[in-house]
Amino acid sequence: MADNLNMTSGQRATDDNIAQPAVPDPRVLLASIVHDFNILLTPIVSVLEEMQGRGAGTARQLKKIDGAIYCAFRAKTLARQLLDFASPRPVKLAAVDVGRLLERLEAPLASLLSTHIRLDLDIAEDLPKAFIDQQLIERALLNLVLNARDAMPAGGRVTIAAAQDRPSPSRTYASGSMIRVTISDCGIGMDEATLKMAGEPHFSTKTNGTGLGLATVRQIMERQGGGLSVASAPRRGTTIDLWLPVMSASFAY
Repeated sequence: MADNLNMTSGQRATDDNIAQPAVPDPRVLLASIVHDFNILLTPIVSVLEEMQGRGAGTARQLKKIDGAIYCAFRAKTLARQLLDFASPRPVKLAAVDVGRLLERLEAPLASLLSTHIRLDLDIAEDLPKAFIDQQLIERALLNLVLNARDAMPAGGRVTIAAAQDRPSPSRTYASGSMIRVTISDCGIGMDEATLKMAGEPHFSTKTNGTGLGLATVRQIMERQGGGLSVASAPRRGTTIDLWLPVMSASFAY
């Protein structure tokens, strides 16, 4: 029996020394999945855009191609949202001309909208430069324009405006003069109860939504010292203000 006990103890010691398989970091695993997912989507989007450019097919088929391209962009955006939410990349702040940025993004953003939705820009003159991470702001605008499209199935207009303004002193991000970038639509809007939940992770007004879109935008703004405010009403559309820090707080009324 003593020998059996010794063998059991020795076996247990040997088992304890066996290296256990390392548990992969979920963030690293997610980043790898997103990378592979985007690689798979890229040729699909390329082929669809080529067919769209050649006008291949009937009007009905071209409409389906437009829808497929939109869904592919939505999938890529969702993958990026998941990655940003799980492991936000470091913020890289720099002086950015917001007016020029919006003008450069006008065509790419308009291409994401259906043919019966118009995109308008309204940019104030002599805007100071914002102190922001340009790549993150571009991502925020992409999310909001896609949300606006989804809110207007019957068509309408999306307006992106930029002006110098002061947020309400009650806002935690209020720091004197800021640049307000406003994205407004004339879509279905939200009631008061829904509006209170807007921007919370995993809350969505869409049947199959993830709730990461507006939550990701809020996170993007807060990480840059800016903020986000939302106004909406049923059948009267939604207006979202992005408040961007400026390089200088010399603005005065």
